[in-house]
Amino acid sequence: MSLHVVAIYHNTESRFFPYEDGHELRQVISHWRQWPTGTDPIEIVDWAWQVFNADLDMLEARRGTPQGEADFLIAAAYRLMRRRSLSVGDVVSVTAEGVVTWLACENDGWRQIAAPAATTGAPLTAEAVYGYARGGSDD
Repeated sequence: MSLHVVAIYHNTESRFFPYEDGHELRQVISHWRQWPTGTDPIEIVDWAWQVFNADLDMLEARRGTPQGEADFLIAAAYRLMRRRSLSVGDVVSVTAEGVVTWLACENDGWRQIAAPAATTGAPLTAEAVYGYARGGSDD
């Protein structure tokens, strides 16, 4: 097993259209998780797409399965922070053992891209969660 960091970036310039070099991306959440060493980043971004687009009712029903509780909790945090669904044009980074893989969501899967030059936002922090709990936002 190895620790993977998954970061979700919303495309602020083009929603529902493929990511293009130079589009501005905003990190909206990050998640640290153990996956088997050597797990293909495509498997991980497929997981992210499912979790950040699934109804919480469906995820709640799977809480008793391996990783089901973690899936439910990260999806709940994502929704409590009023994040929109993960869509075509958005980007996910997967970091494992010092290697970062960037994948753009396409109409029919994922496309590996070079590290984007225009990113904003930050990983999920306690301060951000407290701000949302008080009714604020970081938009």
